[in-house]
Amino acid sequence: MGTIDTCGYYCGPACPVTAVNAIFLALWRPALSPIGTADPAAPRPDGRVAAALYGAVRHYRTHISPTQPARCPYTPSCSTYAVKALHRHGAVRGSRLIAARLLRCRPSTARRRGRVDPVPE
Repeated sequence: MGTIDTCGYYCGPACPVTAVNAIFLALWRPALSPIGTADPAAPRPDGRVAAALYGAVRHYRTHISPTQPARCPYTPSCSTYAVKALHRHGAVRGSRLIAARLLRCRPSTARRRGRVDPVPE
């Protein structure tokens, strides 16, 4: 009898288990870049937790996002926003900014904001 991939069945390509695994691996080996090159949006943050979150976002940007059509109604995209927020503000405030951005990532909200939502200074 075969096993069922419940995460792929329920969540699709943006699986929370994949994100948790990416964070765990980035915490375990933070010195390694997910693809070995710098992200053009922002360099890897200094803090260990911020670097782990950055690794998870880089995994999404390099492995998952290229296989999906563009969906983000904002400029910059949500993943670019996440990289910049982690670099500028660190793990705690950057995570709050990312969560707020993902919660408002809807076409109706983007239209009201003029489709531009930069990372605050």
